[in-house]
Amino acid sequence: MRTRPVLGGLLALSVLLSAACASNKSESTPSIPLPAPSSAAPTLEPRAVAERDALTAYRGMWSAFVEAAKTSDAEAPQLREYASDQALSLIVSGLLTDHAQGKITKGDLAVNPKATEVKPEQSPTEVTVLDCVDSTKWLEYKSSGELWDDEPGSKHRTTATVKRSDDTWKVSSFILEESGTC
Repeated sequence: MRTRPVLGGLLALSVLLSAACASNKSESTPSIPLPAPSSAAPTLEPRAVAERDALTAYRGMWSAFVEAAKTSDAEAPQLREYASDQALSLIVSGLLTDHAQGKITKGDLAVNPKATEVKPEQSPTEVTVLDCVDSTKWLEYKSSGELWDDEPGSKHRTTATVKRSDDTWKVSSFILEESGTC
């Protein structure tokens, strides 16, 4: 099974950057809804608040990517609202490559993330997110509107790190595994 080029580029960059990071250490689409704020919400524990806010940032990143991919706009401001560091670099690089190739991506990208770990436990500033990114309905087109190829998308196991800085949660890194991994 082939990896779709738009996600394939992210996959390749993700693997390269994660390998590089490891070697430096010693150790608005309907399918991606953002939760509506609730004014009558009960008081949540710090872990629950961190998980909620991290998942909102994660969904926001993918939603912003889907919107930016419609025109291969690497300068879309919403990308920087939800992503930073390696995650932002991967997305921007993929969009720049698509733009240079005259490619856009349209359709729905489905996510269903789950928070799997928070650090530190008492006052979280980092959340690990596990997901299966489904790009089967997110298709690549030439800028002229013709289908780029007839290859369907796939499902990719994705692990992301979402960090809080100055009360703002952003996806700082993610690893998008190859096609069919979930």
